[in-house]
Formats: sequence, structure tokens, C-alpha cells
Amino acid sequence: MTYVFEPTKEDLVKVLEYYEGENTTPTDQYMLLRSSSPDLTVNVYTSGKVTLQGKNAYEEYLMWSVWLGFKPVALESSLPAKETVRNSVDSIEVVGSDEVGTGDYYGPVVVCAVYLSKEAHEKLKDLPIRDSKKISDDTIVGLAKQIKEAADYEVLVLSNPKYNELVSQGFNMNKIKAYLHNHAIRRLIINHHLTPKKSYVDAFCTKDQYFSYLDPSQAYSQVTLLEKAEDQVLSVACASILARERFLTEMDALSSSLGIVLPKGAGIVVDLIGKRIALEKGMVIFNSIAKVHFKNTDKIKDLLR
Repeated sequence: MTYVFEPTKEDLVKVLEYYEGENTTPTDQYMLLRSSSPDLTVNVYTSGKVTLQGKNAYEEYLMWSVWLGFKPVALESSLPAKETVRNSVDSIEVVGSDEVGTGDYYGPVVVCAVYLSKEAHEKLKDLPIRDSKKISDDTIVGLAKQIKEAADYEVLVLSNPKYNELVSQGFNMNKIKAYLHNHAIRRLIINHHLTPKKSYVDAFCTKDQYFSYLDPSQAYSQVTLLEKAEDQVLSVACASILARERFLTEMDALSSSLGIVLPKGAGIVVDLIGKRIALEKGMVIFNSIAKVHFKNTDKIKDLLR
């Protein structure tokens, strides 16, 4: 998917300066700049148009919308209105687990596990449920309400202080995610007295690595790590939506406590807001609101110098 915006002449200078260090050779005479990485390609044209493509394109697009003050196009508007999960694997009587917040500097990591019975599957199968990254926040809230009414679920929230404590103890992100997914699935099955046919987790590492992070006596073994599971298993897509809804709630609470709206992601706006927070409240506050091992912490400190 390509995202496009046309900044003013003054703002175009900011765009060119931002990507200057990552500049590669433009592919034609109508291009001022081309910046390419595995997850993002930026093209700036002589007409003033800027295009963003790749896995991180929408987050980058939102970053510029905040920084330059234009209204972004909702992500879901680029998708068919009735597009739903293509159930290429079993979706009935299975558990699906997904996480949100691992790429956001501010806010917690949230993991949700969802079980869909046959009845729940029938109620939800025709709704526009898909990966939460492909749905606007307003739509997330409405879908989450319907999922909660139909399905069994458990949500885990790893607060920033606890997250930072685990990192200081040597936990990496994958180990944290493995622990949370395992705990969410076990709690769902035990608390709701379930006997799922299968359990799916959106793959973030190999199966061997996943279980190496866990205490064998506590690991739920009947788990399949599936790439792009939220596009194939309805319960994983539901989990993605419920996790996102809770993440939004937690972010709103953090923003209210600070009196500052915290941006999502880890882009330049995050650093600029971080500078304001640091000036008003000091760097010590970040342990309570952010994942302090992200590079953003050093960038914020650099902005203060």
C-alpha cells in the first residue's frame, strides 16, 4: 500500500532534511530523493509529492501527519469494506493470541488470547475483523465490544515499570512476548475451562526458540507459531483487536496522568514529545511511561543538550 502527502514548500524542506542521511540515487529525473530500507521506501518528487511504501509506511505517514499538521487517511479506507480474515486454517474451537505495543516507545505491552466456540465463530465470522494494524482506532472500539460479547478471552498488560525491570534482568523482547503469550493462553484455558483443538500465536520467532524462553513445567505445549496468523485465524485477529483496544485505553490513561497526549510508535514525534516531558517532569518519569531501552531515550537526551 502507498501513502501520499503533499507538504508545503517550507515543509518539503523538513522532509528532505529528515531523510537526507539515508538518501539513495533517485530512479528518474522527476525525483528529488529516494530513501529505501527493508521496511520503508520514501520517494520525494519534484512536484512536491511524497510517497511512502512498505511495512512501516503507515506509521511513518501518521508521524508526518502529526508533525506537519495534515489529516491522515484512515488505514482501513484503503481496504475493501467487507474484507475479513481468510480462514485458511482451522478457526473454530481454537485459541488465538496476539500482542500490541512492542513497537511503541510509550505505553505497555498488551497480549490477548481469544477462544472462539462454534457459536462465537458464527456471530463474528462476517464482521470486518482483521489485523488491528489495518483498522482505525474508532472501529477497533466497536469491534472489540462485539468480540467481548461473543468470545472467551484473557488480556494481560505488562506495565512500563515491570517491562523495564525485566529488560534490566536480561529479558529480550521475544522472551517477554513468549512469557506473556504462554501465560495468557494458560490462563484462558484454565479460567474458562476450555479444551481447544489448537492454539495459534502470531509467529515472532521459531518454535524451538519460543519454548526455550519458557519454564518447561509451565509451558503450554499445544501451540503453533504461524506467520501472519491474524490474516488466517479469526481468533488471532480477534485477539489483535482486543489487545489494541486495551492498549489504547492504557495510553489514554497515561496521557491523562501526564496532561500530554502521548504519540504511538517510535518516530520523530515521539522524541519531540519526549523532550517536552523531560523538560517538565525530568527523565526519571520515563521508567513509568516508556520502554527506556529503545533508542528514543538517547535521542531525547540528545535533544535536551
